[in-house]
Amino acid sequence: MRTTPFRTLLLMLFALPVVTSTPFAAAESDVFDSQGRLEQALSLYAEALESTDRDARLAAFARAEVGFASIAEHGAHNAALQTNLGNAALQAEHLGQAVLAYHRALELDPAASAAQQNLVHVRSLLPSWVPRPAASESVDALHFYRRLSATLRFDLAAGAFLLAAMSLAVSVRRRDGGWRGLAFVAGLAWLLLLSSVLFDSQTHKANEAVVTTDETLARSADSRLAALALPEPLPAGAEVEVLEERSRWARIRLYNGRDVWVLASAVTRVDGGDS
Repeated sequence: MRTTPFRTLLLMLFALPVVTSTPFAAAESDVFDSQGRLEQALSLYAEALESTDRDARLAAFARAEVGFASIAEHGAHNAALQTNLGNAALQAEHLGQAVLAYHRALELDPAASAAQQNLVHVRSLLPSWVPRPAASESVDALHFYRRLSATLRFDLAAGAFLLAAMSLAVSVRRRDGGWRGLAFVAGLAWLLLLSSVLFDSQTHKANEAVVTTDETLARSADSRLAALALPEPLPAGAEVEVLEERSRWARIRLYNGRDVWVLASAVTRVDGGDS
């Protein structure tokens, strides 16, 4: 593939640091609608870092956030871009958008360490009463496969299927038990890898969401007249699971297992679907 000067520039850039620094992994040059859009966002971020005036700093970070978001909206699906979007949102004090961007970065690349570390940092900024996902080693072990992207797992599944088919064909021709065993192992790997991709697409991504509106009131039913379900409003950045949608309302589950109702416009799905 021919490397353009712009692509070379991207390969030399570094992800904008908030908690950690990590190389800015360049996307393919054709995913950007305009080179100027990215350059402008990076320039605004750099300008904000140098500003000593708080209001001017926040405004510049907010403009950089809009710039990165515009690139993503025009079809750029890249974990580094989402991480930079999250960094700009975090510096602009838009915690809901920061958490959302870091989650999307991790969906694109589960090994994106900067997004993971910055997500942990944002969680620490939320009020202590806000339920958070449990960082359990047992859960991590059960979902170790998410360290591999869905695309890579799909490719590995295709390779395992091809190996299983070839091994089975050889075993039938040679009547060799060893080839049958290899076909069985490859077939099992194909089934597990493909199942993990289907499971993610049907459950994990479909329900995961983030509160992106400040001071979101949680109610006991889908009505503005229903009693408040929590003594305090949910802050932007709270991570939830969408269980049900009804008209303008969404029933969400907090990470302490409690179900509450909020306005659907207050939450945004990680997978990009409307709530």
